[in-house]
Amino acid sequence: MNNWWQLFLNSLGRGRAAGIALGIACVMIGLSKPITKTTLDPTLKEITDLRPDGFMKGVHQRQFDANGKLETTLVATSLLDFGDRANAELVQPQLWLERAPATWYIEGDRGELTADRNRLHLMDNVIANRFEGGKDPWRLSGETLNWNQITNLLTSKTTTKLVQGELNSIGDELVMNLITNEYMLGENVRTQWRSATSSQ
Repeated sequence: MNNWWQLFLNSLGRGRAAGIALGIACVMIGLSKPITKTTLDPTLKEITDLRPDGFMKGVHQRQFDANGKLETTLVATSLLDFGDRANAELVQPQLWLERAPATWYIEGDRGELTADRNRLHLMDNVIANRFEGGKDPWRLSGETLNWNQITNLLTSKTTTKLVQGELNSIGDELVMNLITNEYMLGENVRTQWRSATSSQ
């Protein structure tokens, strides 16, 4: 009986030693394997390198007034959000502003939304259209346009073109109130009247 017990204890010790040795061997093999790196899409890598707080594709945001009436719609291909560290970056932003009695539609190739979300800066191929029932639409175009959500002012420090019915004006800057529709095109303004053709 003693011999059998001794053999059992010896085999248990050998089994434990063999298990420990096997575990150590597995760890060593695991450590010796080369680390495999996953390849990120170059665009995604560029985004992650900027360390944003958030990234969204297919942005569609609506804002309503205190009475539940739609005031603003913002659509963009993508939005890169840096929180309060920096301006949020927009790709192909489009903006609808309901400012009775008119609706404004504004778009550009790129945009920046300030960290407090109160100002939008549009850049490259900017177009702003004003539509009001029974009146000729207005069309603003230029390289930059700033919208201040608090003051409802559209401003630009670059050359801006305004087509308003038969009136075609170009100025070196812009300040326009979206509520009153009063505007200034700076000091160097050129205006041209387009006459209707006799066939119309």
